[in-house]
Amino acid sequence: MTTTTIPLPAASSAAAPFRFEVLTCATIEAFRALQPQWRALLGKSEAASPIVDFAYAELAAERALASGAIVEVAAVYEELDVCVLWPVAIERRGVLRCAQPLGSGCGEEYGGPLIADTRRAELYEAAVRAVRRLHADLLTVPMLEEGSALQRALAAAPQSWVRRRLPARWRVMPGYAIGLRACANWDDYLATRHGSLRTALRASLKRLRKLGHVSFDWCANADEARTVLTWLFANKRRWALARGIDSPYLMDDGVRDFFIELAQRMDLSRTPLVACVKVEGRPVAASVNLVGAQSVEYFITTYDEAFGTYSVGNLLVEFIAQWAHAHERDFDFRPLYGDYKVRWADRHTLHESRLVVLGARGRLIELPLLARFAKRVGRKLLSIARARRKRD
Repeated sequence: MTTTTIPLPAASSAAAPFRFEVLTCATIEAFRALQPQWRALLGKSEAASPIVDFAYAELAAERALASGAIVEVAAVYEELDVCVLWPVAIERRGVLRCAQPLGSGCGEEYGGPLIADTRRAELYEAAVRAVRRLHADLLTVPMLEEGSALQRALAAAPQSWVRRRLPARWRVMPGYAIGLRACANWDDYLATRHGSLRTALRASLKRLRKLGHVSFDWCANADEARTVLTWLFANKRRWALARGIDSPYLMDDGVRDFFIELAQRMDLSRTPLVACVKVEGRPVAASVNLVGAQSVEYFITTYDEAFGTYSVGNLLVEFIAQWAHAHERDFDFRPLYGDYKVRWADRHTLHESRLVVLGARGRLIELPLLARFAKRVGRKLLSIARARRKRD
């Protein structure tokens, strides 16, 4: 592991006695050496991370290195203790070195640091100072929540001016969640939802049980997870192809294989991963879920369209949300609009991906972004012109 230490300027040291390092992990063994520090941070009651378990980060780092990417971790120390770890994979895209969150390959994980104490704004400011020292030209922070401590800390960092000037409807996504930790019991929360949702859930379950034995459960072992994940991704691929949806990660098996491998490495009895609704032993709805210390992310989901009239997707949500409440976690539907999310959610947020410019060369990203913006505007103007000709 290569370490680059960045000393704090003397004028600031009294106010914020932080030490900054950029750890370059050339091998997976070097990344694994961070595990004690990682677990120490995760063990703190106020710790939060977009990567829910070291096994997830380790597998993501392993795959990034195998693909030729560079793995770096921006670290902040307060006295002798680590208080921030921000891991990224850095890939070459033309002349640009682009840093992005370690992930499964779907590109939909939240991006950000592991923070020792989320109540301290200065730790987020220190995290941003550290990550700006990566050996990269650009940093992507996906689906950043507006108004969050990280968003406020990043506000002063140089960002893509083209992206920030796009219309809000092109760059901002709504987010939905359930604040279950605030509810004393499940029925208290359910009572806040429209009565039609509760009635529909009971009626759907009753009708579904007429088809045979119905089970709701987490996959208990790696073999069961493999079976359900294979079905989940095959079903989701068929869904995308039938609708002409451009979703590159569904068109190969890389992301599926990531989660199959992850299920083999994780202790599923401690941290469940795959939930499933089955009828007579056959999956009809399933989801990959990222279970963290404070929330459960409903991450990648699907259901059998033949069972759509039985609301198997909503029944799966109910099962996981009840589990989350029982284990003192909130439920995160993640960004992107969905009618079913609106019916369940009691928290609404806004999210926007950010492109942080880490060096002068990073400004070159403005050219392809501007070209993409112009192309999109051109298509819009062309469609308007065609519509007018038809009316005339």
